[in-house]
Amino acid sequence: MTDDLLQLTPSGLYCAAGDFYIDPWQPVDHAVITHAHADHARPGSQRYLTTPTGAQVLAPRIDEGASIRTLPYGERLSLQDVTLSLHPAGHLLGSAQVRVERGGEVWVVSGDYKAEQDQTCEPFEPVRCHTFITESTFGLPIYRWQPQAEVFAEINDWWRANQGAGRTSVLYAYALGKAQRLLAGVDSTIGPILVHGAVLPFVQRYRDAGINQPDVLYANAEHARTHRGRARW
Repeated sequence: MTDDLLQLTPSGLYCAAGDFYIDPWQPVDHAVITHAHADHARPGSQRYLTTPTGAQVLAPRIDEGASIRTLPYGERLSLQDVTLSLHPAGHLLGSAQVRVERGGEVWVVSGDYKAEQDQTCEPFEPVRCHTFITESTFGLPIYRWQPQAEVFAEINDWWRANQGAGRTSVLYAYALGKAQRLLAGVDSTIGPILVHGAVLPFVQRYRDAGINQPDVLYANAEHARTHRGRARW
């Protein structure tokens, strides 16, 4: 990686020309955040920049009262010698790729991204650039994903079968992003849906952003007893 636009430092990926970090690992003065998952958005920084919808799910995960500035997708912001813009990454609500331009040279940092569209976040947008810094958690060719419709059909069939046998169906998912994607995709008419307390506040924040989320119940002991054998967690 050349050092003229972005540098890898002990605190994370740094743009000296604009004096900001992208998804820093340590507290810094200026943090540009691709999305609100904890491995990309850490508390302790002085100022954060993200998308308007990203700010809604970022705020509960950083220090109360921290400064969050928002930049709508596609709008350009001048930071000293560079121009910065954010573009949809398709990962979760408000997730963004970071485009950095200086003197006609364009670099893009993807953050986590997904090319397949789903109803819970803004769709991925390809961005032309000279240098692309990509996440590659599942980049190996061994990973082959089924279409979403097939996955949700399998979940619904499994849920109905469990109901018929008097078993409660339990699914594990990240509290932010994956859980809301599951909730939007399953057939909520099958039965009541109970969610963990870590999931519940983000369900409402997705609703506030206009994302469809079914009615859910907090998975406390009372609700678990009442709906045992019918519910999906």
